[in-house]
Amino acid sequence: MCHFSLAAGRKVLGCTYVIISRFDNYIMTNMTGATSSIVGHYGAEDLVNQIMRALAAAGYNTASPTVEMLNLIDQLHGGGLNSTKAQAELAGVAKDMRVLDAGCGVGGSSRYLAHTHGCQVEAIDLTPQYVEAAVRLNELCGLDKKIVVRQGSVTDLPYADQCFDLVWCQNVTMNVEDKRRMFSEAYRVLAPSGRYMISHLAQGPGGEPHYPLPWAREPSYSFLGTPEKILECLKGVGFVDIQSRTESGAPGSARSDLGPSTIMGSDMPERQANVARSVKDGRLIRMLVVAQRK
Repeated sequence: MCHFSLAAGRKVLGCTYVIISRFDNYIMTNMTGATSSIVGHYGAEDLVNQIMRALAAAGYNTASPTVEMLNLIDQLHGGGLNSTKAQAELAGVAKDMRVLDAGCGVGGSSRYLAHTHGCQVEAIDLTPQYVEAAVRLNELCGLDKKIVVRQGSVTDLPYADQCFDLVWCQNVTMNVEDKRRMFSEAYRVLAPSGRYMISHLAQGPGGEPHYPLPWAREPSYSFLGTPEKILECLKGVGFVDIQSRTESGAPGSARSDLGPSTIMGSDMPERQANVARSVKDGRLIRMLVVAQRK
């Protein structure tokens, strides 16, 4: 079972959990320069109202928001909802799986997995504004009993050993310098034969990517690694049966017209265009990886 040694909490799925919707003082006072840059990069205020205003302007009834409605705007990773669907299929997601969404953003994938596949989801993200938005959006969709969200780091997961059937991580690794620690933590919290599903953009042979990018406006907090190094690191911490797909072309799915700019900033079209240009130039390589715990 998963247990948090924190004062406030309640129990679900045999796990005691705590929702944290404000900055954790410890995290704030112990942030590195890169971590501070990452939080600053993603942090934005009033996200839920921004999302609702954008949906209303597009003609949606925001008085009763649904997961399907939010999926038009809350899938922040490359490929949008179609990418999430493809990754869920590749990971073998099934009903009642215990899932950790490691780096959940505003909770788009968490809501998809809970709503579509009936998973029980714990979600964690470093950015407090994303955590607050995810908690509120889950409540609006009636999924607050299926999804638990808290603030924290993927390199120091606040969960006991062998808690989860699946650790799900979409386009988070590019902001994590210590990938060995990140992968070790994922391995630790997975149950035997549990799976680790990651999407990642790796360093290609064509040189440094073009900045700004969706996850970093400049190189100081972008940590790519080559595909070979990513796979070597996964093997090094104990993962087996590692299945990796790399592709050099553009993703096979388009984003909604609403786009991610509402959440991630008005310069997102430029940053997305730089991803496409960097992939085309061989500077970035898209990876989908599923690995299994022994």
